[in-house]
Amino acid sequence: MPPHKAWAIIPARMGSTRLPGKPLADIAGKPMIQHVWERVSEVLPTFVATDDERIAQVIEQAGGMAILTSENCQNGTQRVTEALHILAEQGQNLPGIVLNIQGDEPLVSPHDIVSLLNLMLREEGQIGTLVTSAKPGDAESGTNAFADKTPDGRCHSFSRNPACCAIQAWRHVGMYGFKTHLLPELVALPSTENEIRERLEQVRWLDHGYAIYAAEVKAAGIGVDSPEDLEKVRGMMAES
Repeated sequence: MPPHKAWAIIPARMGSTRLPGKPLADIAGKPMIQHVWERVSEVLPTFVATDDERIAQVIEQAGGMAILTSENCQNGTQRVTEALHILAEQGQNLPGIVLNIQGDEPLVSPHDIVSLLNLMLREEGQIGTLVTSAKPGDAESGTNAFADKTPDGRCHSFSRNPACCAIQAWRHVGMYGFKTHLLPELVALPSTENEIRERLEQVRWLDHGYAIYAAEVKAAGIGVDSPEDLEKVRGMMAES
């Protein structure tokens, strides 16, 4: 599949409760969202979907493309879906595959993005994601999720508790691939009790019968969810 048949969209909002304004947090002289966009755009045509003019301005000044979306989007999947709708209304031919890359992963690896794209090129790849081997302490933050999967990559469950994993504990890496035509269906699904309990959107998709496959990656970037995470990433970038 040629590169133009797949896009990446980075949803970004300013309203984080634990770290307000984090997309614009300075890391090594650049806003965090710019670091993410630069890394992702090495692999695919990349858009940033945001509800904030300041984020859009940063991306456009860096030479990227930003789509202004509603403040009412409940999650990144809704924001990605709305951005695609806007692009279609502008006359863009939508690709068959869309990757949703988190805007708070300034150390995201282009290699991992390629791994996710390759997973989505498989015939059964309707929804894809990534996992990495869980390490001691991964469950302590309360923000990580874990996946139980079969050797062929099909995920049977996701949980905040690594005990969900029958054989090996896999930490979920929060990026997704979708066959584009599925997104309107996914955002229209009603919430489920399991999703609400786990606070994980992908549980809703499993509960409604959608298959999710995961590719394994050796290491994963650090999601910035707190001031402590931000300082850790700043230190890592200062050393590189």
